[in-house]
Amino acid sequence: MIGLVLKTTFFWVPKAINYIVFFTPLAIVYAYYELIGPEFAAVSVAGAALFLFKTMLAPKNDYKTPLSTQVLTTPGKMKKEGKRVAIIGAGPAGLVTAKECLEAGCKVTTYDSAPEVGGEFANRFWPGGKLTSSPYVTCFSDFEPIKNADGSWNLLHDTKEEYTDYLKIYAKHFKVDETLKMEESVTKIVMKNLSGEEPTFNITVKTWKNGKEETRTDGPYDHIAFCIGGNRTPQIPNIPGLKEFKEAGGDVLHSADLGCKNTVEKAFEWCAGKRVVGLGMGESMADIYGIMLDEIKNPPKDVFVAIRSGSWVIPRVNPLNGVVNDWDSTRLRYAMPKWAHQKIVYFCGWMSEMFRITPNKESTLRWNLIKSCPNGKAVYKPATKSNRFIKVIAEGKAELIHAGVRKIEGKTIYFTDGSVVKDVDSILFGTGFQKFDPFKEGGITFEGAEDPETCPCGRFLRIFDPRFGNQIAFIGMGIRPLVGSIPTVAEIQARLFAAIASGAKDLPPTDVMMARAAEDKRLAFKEFGTYNTNADSSSNGWKSVTNWIPYMDSIAREVGCEPSNWWLIFKPLLAFKIMCGPMTVVHYRLRGPGASPKLALNIIKTLPMGTRIYDLMFYTGVHWTLALLKWPRIIVNPGTYDLINTTKFSMPKKMSAGKVE
Repeated sequence: MIGLVLKTTFFWVPKAINYIVFFTPLAIVYAYYELIGPEFAAVSVAGAALFLFKTMLAPKNDYKTPLSTQVLTTPGKMKKEGKRVAIIGAGPAGLVTAKECLEAGCKVTTYDSAPEVGGEFANRFWPGGKLTSSPYVTCFSDFEPIKNADGSWNLLHDTKEEYTDYLKIYAKHFKVDETLKMEESVTKIVMKNLSGEEPTFNITVKTWKNGKEETRTDGPYDHIAFCIGGNRTPQIPNIPGLKEFKEAGGDVLHSADLGCKNTVEKAFEWCAGKRVVGLGMGESMADIYGIMLDEIKNPPKDVFVAIRSGSWVIPRVNPLNGVVNDWDSTRLRYAMPKWAHQKIVYFCGWMSEMFRITPNKESTLRWNLIKSCPNGKAVYKPATKSNRFIKVIAEGKAELIHAGVRKIEGKTIYFTDGSVVKDVDSILFGTGFQKFDPFKEGGITFEGAEDPETCPCGRFLRIFDPRFGNQIAFIGMGIRPLVGSIPTVAEIQARLFAAIASGAKDLPPTDVMMARAAEDKRLAFKEFGTYNTNADSSSNGWKSVTNWIPYMDSIAREVGCEPSNWWLIFKPLLAFKIMCGPMTVVHYRLRGPGASPKLALNIIKTLPMGTRIYDLMFYTGVHWTLALLKWPRIIVNPGTYDLINTTKFSMPKKMSAGKVE
């Protein structure tokens, strides 16, 4: 009762704090003016404006050096038509790579062992499953999402089937379908070193035509692009008693097992009337709980959601304004340092709980999960962009157990917090996939040189293995943005690869690529290593995690298609919409090679704002406050903020075995 009275009395505090943050920069300038003098105040305002000019339109990683921020590719001396490119994988990454290479004048062949395009999402995901990013955050930059039947824009999240249709139409529109060789598995790549010429590659392919296995060799190819996903072998933890659980008649499944069915009912018929314990939490599991308890005709009897650590759960649609939530993934928001973003997420969650008058179980559950993230740092790990499991727990359809499994005895599961669940019929693991190496677990033999680098942090820009120069690239592999979508990352990578393969752009010397890869690896570990301990995972370790907008911007600068800082002065309305509107890959079609400015402008101007004015005021206040305090850095370290090119001064003096000394 006392708490309710206090909340009712002080309901105005959150809004008051929002306005305090918004006006804090003015207070700082006034303090400078009164305490130090008008000259220092004027210099600070000018310095802060320059700092924002160099940071707000182009967010950066938390840790950066002159070498990690410089453009290192150069214009090609001569474009080479007809370069032969083999693309392995016909998922989103493979299709967009084929499209970009075709437009660059290359001869393309695309291989995939699956029966239809779309990769793992199309061929291994369960029926009716939805993307966790919305259409204009997932689509390719020069091909809009399919519109609704009434001609209106499709803004809500696509199902597996809808997104697969989009990819098929995309492939046909750009004639990528003519390059496809489906149900053909690449088993061997042989590198041929020709005297006086660049090496080429022959590819051994296994097919299953006419009901029998056949093998043939294709080639030669000048370039190979690996565009295969890493979710291959399910990761099942070695829990004491799991074997005995199976022997007692218990079912053990992995979320990947549900993708081999044709209908939702078939995919979930195993759980009808059973007591189910789900282990692990990611976007797939978040949806699975919702489907089991809200959609199928024969739901399970009981469901227990076991989550060992916390998670930053973001509903697909913002309950405060009814707009898809990933439209709040703006440049303005992610130009803040991650430590500041973390404090804002934590503080806003705390304020929401502290001053909420009407109870909201879903919001409270999300807040509790944020608090229990490793080291309390939610924004340092990939977000869970689905709220469905929160909803069923809040409605009492499932029970949350916030602990790991200690042991299993028969059909009883004991958890680390002392909880016990008896008479368990099925355990569903949502524990990700094992670390994937295509040259070992993937069944591809590489002959003629040592295997290409499978660790994304060991590659130049996470794309090129420096030892192979421009001949081998990895597109969409080893990329797990904290927010955002993998297909958009793959597209900007594909544009750079196509430019390199065609000779429109040249890679830097090998030692420069190795130095940049080593520097990026060091900075990635510094930022993510402490808070992403699962380094053996195929997708969630620090070796794969990346910041979505800063990474795409870094590749766009190499291509020459990044948004221009000068738009802040000469096109302020466009710059405002790019900074504060939804982040979308069409930002990279406004200028530079492959520009489609008419289409890009139409999308950017038409998409509504995803961030409330109330929140924009808050973010702006934070930016100006930090800029007024941090602006001297831009003078002390001009190379880090692209004011001058200091690459030649920042190169390591000595390289040994790929390590910077």
